[in-house]
Amino acid sequence: MLNGEAAMNTGRLVCFLIAVGLAIPVAVSAQTRHERDTWYIGFGLGGVLAARWDANGQTVSFDDWLEGYDKDPRVFANFKAGLTVSPKTLMGVDLTGVAQSGSLNGLDATAQINNFFFMMTHFPYQEGFFIRLGGGASRIQRTVETPSGELSDDANGLGVLGGLGYAFWLGKTFNLTLNLDQSFQWYSNDPGEPDKSQFTALYVGIDWY
Repeated sequence: MLNGEAAMNTGRLVCFLIAVGLAIPVAVSAQTRHERDTWYIGFGLGGVLAARWDANGQTVSFDDWLEGYDKDPRVFANFKAGLTVSPKTLMGVDLTGVAQSGSLNGLDATAQINNFFFMMTHFPYQEGFFIRLGGGASRIQRTVETPSGELSDDANGLGVLGGLGYAFWLGKTFNLTLNLDQSFQWYSNDPGEPDKSQFTALYVGIDWY
């Protein structure tokens, strides 16, 4: 789970984004609205506030699994593309992934969760504040290098994602976005494999319309 400080910071960020989103409509209505094209493409990169999985009744975070390794930061990446179905709503596909690696005596280990989701992005006020909802296929993979070779195990399943954020227009074509996503995954209950996983990501994106 998120520790107390991380949970508090996440809660503050959510409240801030919601407050900003609710405060914007009056200002936006007084300005000329931007027009999105019929399609969009976007990228995002940032950090992971928490990532973990449950297996055999135990919860294991990425940090726990890499205990003893020299750990790299947890990283989140996103790619998305789709169509503008209305001035307020976008529909498309979303590729998201979180990963963390570590090194011990020259040997690496990596844990990662990947999602391939159908995604709806809705702007209640047409610009600025937005919410994201989606679901689809998920995969968790853990890889460990050993002196005798690489060991890897993975599991496939289904997942959902909910997120919110704020988009700032850069000229007539681009949005710079601040995003907070929460995702949950469920896997086939094979012996020794994770039953479920989840992650929380905070990242910056750039979208092109």
